[in-house]
Amino acid sequence: MQQSQAPISSSSAVNRRGLRPRLTLLLGGILGIILLLDLEPYATRWLQPGGDIIFWDLHFPRVFAAAIGGIALSWSGLMMQTLFRNPLAGPFLIGITPGATFGVALVTYLGASMGLEDSGTSFALQPLAALGGAMLVLSIQLLLQKKLTQLHSLLLVGLVLGYFFGAAVDIITQTAQAQQVKQFVMWGMGGFDRVLPSQLILLGSSALIGLLILLYHRHAFNAYLLGDIHVESAGKSVKNLRLWLIIGSASMAAIVTAYCGPVSFVGLIAPHLSRKIQGTESHGPNILTSAFAGAALTLTADLLANQLIPNTVLPINAILSIIGAPVVIFMLARKD
Repeated sequence: MQQSQAPISSSSAVNRRGLRPRLTLLLGGILGIILLLDLEPYATRWLQPGGDIIFWDLHFPRVFAAAIGGIALSWSGLMMQTLFRNPLAGPFLIGITPGATFGVALVTYLGASMGLEDSGTSFALQPLAALGGAMLVLSIQLLLQKKLTQLHSLLLVGLVLGYFFGAAVDIITQTAQAQQVKQFVMWGMGGFDRVLPSQLILLGSSALIGLLILLYHRHAFNAYLLGDIHVESAGKSVKNLRLWLIIGSASMAAIVTAYCGPVSFVGLIAPHLSRKIQGTESHGPNILTSAFAGAALTLTADLLANQLIPNTVLPINAILSIIGAPVVIFMLARKD
């Protein structure tokens, strides 16, 4: 059986509990400090006329959307790396984010051409469109996984799919209206300032669904990392586990992409940092630590984007790329 070969870790590394509470608490403390710096609850400008409205309607949703988005993307990356048994898999490299972007671009263009932009129907369909694009990419990956035995081949397929959907988005934008193109380009830069207070519930719900899947199937996912034969020996269904991994990873990445744009690198880096901190591949201890790492990354990027240069908001993806690119290069160098 091809699928039972080449696990990303040894049995002892997967099954080792690996809990390091001091490091986890340290990371949680750092996250709390970053959250307070970004939230600025005691800033004097909130005491000015209208400051409380700006804080609760704009500032608070942005900061907590960054935190929830980072958690959801970290869990999405953790599940995706389990699905492909590859620690270098992520929403961008696998192609899930470009697929979700294509779905949003398609519904944005159709909404403009059909006159749905004023009614809000187009905006309401964004999460479903992003989810559909993400599921399409993962379905293609799973079909090809049966024939491709090398893990780097799957990553190459993800990059090719990313280029394909990127080209499709370019064609769509050429036929769209100028205002729609401008809005889509701004959305594509990534950011958490467009999230409304009511939408925090949907972002939080997607993260909660991912958490429940990870908690319930954490032991089965550990067996999955070792190969299909270990899953079958435990009396579990490989097909069902893959389905849960697809549902969890695709839904979280797609919802975050729909409302916050294509946020890069978090789903790739956060699970890897968590495994380094915990010293184990086991899902149990990595659930909390990867969430801390993901939220810390997005909150740091949001903090720098809004406070690094006065009166200027920098693109979130630009900051995450500056942070993430050296980390990915280091990861690749260490693997070789």
